[in-house]
Amino acid sequence: AGEQFKFAPQADWGNDFGGQATINDVAGAGITVDGTNLVCGNPGWYLLHIVNGTEQKLEVLKPEVYLMGSVAPVNDWSINADNLFTVPTDENGEFVSPAFSADGEVRICVKFEGFDWWQTEFVAFDGKLAFRGRGDDQDRVNVKAGEKAYINFAAGTCTFK
Repeated sequence: AGEQFKFAPQADWGNDFGGQATINDVAGAGITVDGTNLVCGNPGWYLLHIVNGTEQKLEVLKPEVYLMGSVAPVNDWSINADNLFTVPTDENGEFVSPAFSADGEVRICVKFEGFDWWQTEFVAFDGKLAFRGRGDDQDRVNVKAGEKAYINFAAGTCTFK
């Protein structure tokens, strides 16, 4: 709570924006504006959808992370509440998946309205998160039934155990 932030389209200052953006705080983060900075009123984990185009927009969403496909408790290719990770209560905590229902290839994503799940897909290689982004299909990582995924976004890591 009380932390200030803004965004830049490159890894340096310039063309940065914050308070100038149109803000849609769906998750109840309590976002306010302090000059050109944004201020978070309520501590917690949030998923930020940022648009930096002719309009600058920020949508603050709940941090919903899902298993997909053959290892998910509900084995299908749609967002399903039974496949939702738990959200940590502290800033260095881990998002934890439900137990994998079968041996197979793990697929993980977040949900943004208007985007297919695979457009927000990510996995871990050698313990480090790798985001698909605009790239091709990622290499597969195999997991065992009964294991879970443990994601630490603050550290950029993920383990399967």
